[in-house]
Amino acid sequence: MSVLVRRSYLRAADRRDHILDCALEAFAKTGFHDTSIADICTRARIGRGTLYEYFDDKSDVLSALMDRIASRVIAAVSQWQPLEAPPGTTWTAEDNVAFIEARCHLIMQVVFADADTASLILRMARGSGSTRATLMRIDEVMVGAIAADIRMGIAAGIIRRLDPDLCSQFIVGGIEKIVFGALDTGRPIDVARAAREIAVLLSSGFVAPRPAAEKSSRQQGGKTKTRR
Repeated sequence: MSVLVRRSYLRAADRRDHILDCALEAFAKTGFHDTSIADICTRARIGRGTLYEYFDDKSDVLSALMDRIASRVIAAVSQWQPLEAPPGTTWTAEDNVAFIEARCHLIMQVVFADADTASLILRMARGSGSTRATLMRIDEVMVGAIAADIRMGIAAGIIRRLDPDLCSQFIVGGIEKIVFGALDTGRPIDVARAAREIAVLLSSGFVAPRPAAEKSSRQQGGKTKTRR
């Protein structure tokens, strides 16, 4: 006896998203390897032929779920306003920290908006070629955007001359390490605090600020009088 699947009519893009939502539910319940195409179709209330109109196989479904996360990050980074600091602008250390903090906060907030989903997809895709390809897409956009910020800062005279590409790769690599470490272990992360710590480190480095008295002494030639 055949089972009649009642099909609701959706636009192609909506149908594809619906299938992905149902696949994610199935993967979360029974795991990627123990979930079959039939399981996904049952949840989505579609026939196998309909699923194959959008995806080649189960691995293709997983790749599409990875692309969802990548698209959110890429869209967020692509839409941020470029660094604007006309020549002669007074750019303080506080301005620099606030700017970097906002950038880092935006990137991590997008990823952790649905941390459970991101963590699940990352675990399922670990070791697959789709993971590497997706991360390369994210890296390319993030590194390019941060390098552009650095170049604009150098041109405006508010950032010292350095290698924009090398530095942007270093920054993106550090952020990814924090993000994936949190997703892997399932530990909660304070996004605001992490963004602030990164911003202060990138802006001020590890060296502790000198006391005001010491600064004044150095500005006067580094000589102090000692009473006898």
